[in-house]
Amino acid sequence: MDMEFPPIRPDVLTPGALVEHWRILESLGQRGQGALFRVEDVRRPAEPLVMKISLRPGEGRFDDRVARLMAAHRNLARLHAYGRWSHPGGGFFYSVREDVRGPPLQAWVEAVNPTFLQLAALMSRLGTLIDDVHARDTWHRELHPHNLQVREADSEPVLLDLRDGGNEALDSLLRTPLSPELQVFRSPEALRFLRSNCGRPQACYRYLTTDDLYSLGALAYWLATGHPPFSPSLSPEQLHTAIELRAPVPPWEVNPRVPKPLGAIILRLMSKLPEARPPSGETLCAELMVAVSAGARAMWAKRVFDWARDEAGQEALPRRVLPPEPPRLSLQPGPKLPRVVYFNSPAGRQPLVAASPPSKARVFGVEPGRPVGPWSHVM
Repeated sequence: MDMEFPPIRPDVLTPGALVEHWRILESLGQRGQGALFRVEDVRRPAEPLVMKISLRPGEGRFDDRVARLMAAHRNLARLHAYGRWSHPGGGFFYSVREDVRGPPLQAWVEAVNPTFLQLAALMSRLGTLIDDVHARDTWHRELHPHNLQVREADSEPVLLDLRDGGNEALDSLLRTPLSPELQVFRSPEALRFLRSNCGRPQACYRYLTTDDLYSLGALAYWLATGHPPFSPSLSPEQLHTAIELRAPVPPWEVNPRVPKPLGAIILRLMSKLPEARPPSGETLCAELMVAVSAGARAMWAKRVFDWARDEAGQEALPRRVLPPEPPRLSLQPGPKLPRVVYFNSPAGRQPLVAASPPSKARVFGVEPGRPVGPWSHVM
């Protein structure tokens, strides 16, 4: 008689457990729809790496072009291996990347209090990365502060996760609703598509370069002001209305230190019309270089925030930044977004079956990174 094994969920794995030939050393919690662990290769014990295991059986994949990109690009966490963990209770896709040594982006901002020149350099790095990623038909879609670290060795911003392909069936997106903290970094057209196609699981959204550039603009707004462009504390209807229809408060009105040329670039990135945004990361880099070159050096050398001070007016120790007050919310309710509902035929109610990735684990070597151009000494 065949024995039935209960399903094993990745998020309950404990130190010492094995996933293929990877031994779990420590649980790092969850990010999105994946469980994170610090692991080591039992075949070749070396520096610990980070494994992310999908929490949904049958979902997740990479292809070789994305894997090679992640193994070589200096601003992406280097991918060491990926595969599918198969066991009697099911199978889960996993990827293993480098354990980036350095603080999360928010901790880096609080510790360093960067200058606006450093902020412009960071935007330029990420704009170039977006172009490189999109040239390989890949979209990031998770460009937000929680998914970025600053590497200690060279002060480079590093994106931690990358997904293969950007044109997913809507059903897979609706089963993983975004938290309000992440919605504020999604483009208006992407959120409008989700709202307008509720009930149409076969609909596919085509991510474009301008989607990730909008996210970069929202990220830059957060860096320059200390606050997201729209408050995650708003009700879902208010938040979607604001993202789709309202312009954010200009960054220099929230933080008077912000150079207006930089603020104008941020607002252009966050335009409601994709065609009004820079068409590529290369264009963004050129605009930033012109803005920095034409502006007064002192303006760009300013720290983004004030340092907190004690009662005697001295800088408080340990040092901490003092962000400005968040942008004030409009008292007007704003226009009401239409609710779009579609009828699902019985054939359309069938669940989508994700294409199964190759079960054989893939391991990639590390290739040397490339020079980062005119911003190389700024960070």
